[in-house]
Amino acid sequence: MSGSELLLTLLGAVALLLWGVRMVRTGMTRAFGHELRRAIARVGSSRPRAFLTGIGVTAVLQSATATALLLASFAGQGVIALPVALAVMLGADVGSTLVAQLFAFDIKWLWALGVLGGVIAFNASESAQVRAAGRIGIGLGLMLLALTVIGGVSGALRESVVIQTVLRALAAEPIIAVLVAAVLTWIAHSSLAIVLFVMSLAATGAVTSKLAVALVLGANVGAAVAPYFALAGAPPAARRVPLGNLIARAVIALAALPFLAWIADAVVALGFAGDRQVLMVHTLYNVVVALVWLPLVTPLARLAEKIGPDDTRAGASMGPVS
Repeated sequence: MSGSELLLTLLGAVALLLWGVRMVRTGMTRAFGHELRRAIARVGSSRPRAFLTGIGVTAVLQSATATALLLASFAGQGVIALPVALAVMLGADVGSTLVAQLFAFDIKWLWALGVLGGVIAFNASESAQVRAAGRIGIGLGLMLLALTVIGGVSGALRESVVIQTVLRALAAEPIIAVLVAAVLTWIAHSSLAIVLFVMSLAATGAVTSKLAVALVLGANVGAAVAPYFALAGAPPAARRVPLGNLIARAVIALAALPFLAWIADAVVALGFAGDRQVLMVHTLYNVVVALVWLPLVTPLARLAEKIGPDDTRAGASMGPVS
């Protein structure tokens, strides 16, 4: 396979992965969106309950970004207090890792079953719930198919001089690697897709353990950047939810940067394979973020309010986020 064909196949597989993630998310939203919104609205003031609700909602939606946008809407309307919303987001970050856990198992061969079952369900019924289930099946099948293609292409990446030069350059500059992964995740609006992509690369040895750690950190920071900029025109009260989450994630990522090699060596010493190493780092990072910041959601909320104060200009819009 030529270099241009290799790159085109890789880009196509990543696009297919992103589309599969989108189909699953929209299917879940259409099937369970009303129940998920009610679950968030009923959180109350209990932070442990808020944290667990965030895990559950994001495990269903398969997108911490989607959860952040829901929370921002509620916060903008004053339905949920900012510290509680941030507790939900910390749970959402952990919940996003549960979905990646599923794809760590050798289930890629199920892609055909997912697509076939999804198409049959989607076309066989006019029920919105059944069609949403069909969309979910198709999306999961496309994700598994994309990961299969990426896995095959990743092996060839090790033989590409150009790709290896780029990967070596990123490995030598971990800060740039973090920034690249953050930007890619921001563009893709899906840390799950980027983490799964890194997992596929690591499984074939196309990236080193240290580079994989840097890319996972960047993907998690980029996942917090996406909803913040997506709410560029929203009231300050709505934007503080993703802002607080961005602060929490960025602080832990910055603290981990000097220890990338140590983290990589520690995960390797535990005996995990390449793809499992990526999954372990992804999960561990989000658990650490939650452990550090859950007791500190009130000062984190105050910091977000200080950085993003209310707009007091005449005529400033403070209406609810749609």
